[in-house]
Parts: sequence; C-alpha cells; structure tokens
Amino acid sequence: MDRPSAPRAPTRTLAQVEDTQDLESVICAALAARPVDESMLRRGVWTYVREEHQAGTSPGRVILTLTELIEKAKATSPMEQQAVIRRVILWCVEAYFGHLGGSMEEGACSTTAADR
Repeated sequence: MDRPSAPRAPTRTLAQVEDTQDLESVICAALAARPVDESMLRRGVWTYVREEHQAGTSPGRVILTLTELIEKAKATSPMEQQAVIRRVILWCVEAYFGHLGGSMEEGACSTTAADR
C-alpha cells in the first residue's frame, strides 16, 4: 500500500525567514507584557498567520507554532494561558480562512443574526 508522502515544508527566502522571526518576536513581546497586550497580540497573530498562509504553511502547523510560542512564554498562570490559546486559535482561523466577524481593531468578534 502506498502511503501519501509527508507534506514538504515551504521553501522560503532569507527575508521571509527573518520576517517570520520578527513576527514571532512581536507575539512573544505581547505575551510578555503585563497584562498581556491583547491588541498587539492580535495584530501579530493576524499578520503572522497571513504570511504563513501565503508561504503555504498548513493551518495545523501554524496553530502548533502559535501554541508553542504561548507555552514558552510561561509568564501567565495555566488558566490564563489556556484562555490566551483559545483566543489565538480563533484569530488564527479567522486570518487563515477569512474574516468570521467583527474587525481586527475591535479586539473581539461580533456576529449578527444574519451572520449565523
């Protein structure tokens, strides 16, 4: 039986690698702020996810990387960390697959009856 080959990692230029590292640094800085800088975190996540999507990174890989960044921050309690992970995954899905509601600047999603 033939197994499907593992997806190959996207090929990136040095500039793209540096951009990814810069965006990860923005996310880490937002997580290190006390309290967590929600606005900077959301903008960083949206920008990071859009760049990764354009580079061909799978949504699962993007979510895994973001979760690892949050877990490495360890500047929050486990309960707060889980809340941040939930929000970041929602933002990730919004940025990767398209806007689900609200606006990036609002800081929270809003949906209307027509959206449901």
